[in-house]
Amino acid sequence: MRSIHSKSAPVSWRGVYQTRIIWKWMALVVVLLSTPLEATAENLLSRSDREIFDAIYDAPPQRQTLGTAMEVVTEFGDPKTMMGLSILLMAYGGDKPQETGRLLSSTFVTGGLLVLGIKQAVRRKRPLEDELGDPSFPSGHTSIAFSMATILGHQYPKWRVPLYVGAGLVGLSRIYLGRHYATDVLMGAAVGTISGTVVWRNRMTLLRWEF
Repeated sequence: MRSIHSKSAPVSWRGVYQTRIIWKWMALVVVLLSTPLEATAENLLSRSDREIFDAIYDAPPQRQTLGTAMEVVTEFGDPKTMMGLSILLMAYGGDKPQETGRLLSSTFVTGGLLVLGIKQAVRRKRPLEDELGDPSFPSGHTSIAFSMATILGHQYPKWRVPLYVGAGLVGLSRIYLGRHYATDVLMGAAVGTISGTVVWRNRMTLLRWEF
């Protein structure tokens, strides 16, 4: 039996309340993006999104060095990065790294299903696309980055702040590179943090499963 480093913590009502607030905020944003405020007017939230996007987005090749750096940073939110790290930890790590890899896999599935469901519900076009392709809302890369930061931050607390800073940079890179609006990124961060937190709070059950 693999070692499990801590027992389930008692229910934190403050944590439950905060989680409910985040869920309500997410639902409000989905409604605002899906329903125009007026039949002939642009949604206020969408208009603000466009203004923020225009302020951050840098069409290449104006700042090549920064653009290249952002292209590298954004890869840390790629699904292949998360699953590659998870598989590496499960295959070659000791007890704690193996547990970390399994938790990363669990939050990848949990967050991925949430992101896919919201994308199909809202079906928002990406900032630079005229036709709907892969829906923009929420940002999957940002969700992955924050879910990784949440799990790794719990497993390795001294790295928590740098991990969340890195996740925030992934989100910023998605706007800078023209892939997402600000609310796409904020929702992705919320989904990733929630999915990571849910997996962490249920780790005792998840770590008993063999996969």
